[in-house]
Amino acid sequence: MGIAAAPALAQGDAPNAEVASAPPQEGDYLVRASGDDQITPLTPEDITPNSAPLQAWPADSATQTVRNGSYLNLLVLTRWDPAVLSPEGQEYAAGGVVAQSAICTHEGCEVTGWVAESFWMECPCHLSRFDPRQNGAVMQGPAVRKLPALKLKLEEDKIVVAAAFDGRVGGG
Repeated sequence: MGIAAAPALAQGDAPNAEVASAPPQEGDYLVRASGDDQITPLTPEDITPNSAPLQAWPADSATQTVRNGSYLNLLVLTRWDPAVLSPEGQEYAAGGVVAQSAICTHEGCEVTGWVAESFWMECPCHLSRFDPRQNGAVMQGPAVRKLPALKLKLEEDKIVVAAAFDGRVGGG
């Protein structure tokens, strides 16, 4: 079973499929999408600067339900010196961290590649490339739409969603 197909997780009450499938909401915190610790809220220090993205899910702060009930909620997080971010990227970043959808806008594949020389993310299906420093801008097609981005903020050093995606998530 792939990471995007993993069942919804929740702390406390039984998993809530509706909450787990809902798109990221203002106030959601972000958690790792894989590994041993998929519940602890992420901080900027959890993300290595200038390196390959970390996959994450949003989690509802009220119910602690991880929103992994839809693959469209999968995120890629990168961390940068704010000076290298575009003006829009700076507006969306928190602590130098930017968050984009991990779902390619061409055909809906998961963006998992990383081109270290250019700091671009790459979709393995058709090789579209995106620049996280430019708020997910397309650098090489066939994708024509940028990766949707989430505006972030810090609350007690935790990375939190400040606003919904700035565009439609997925391919087509």
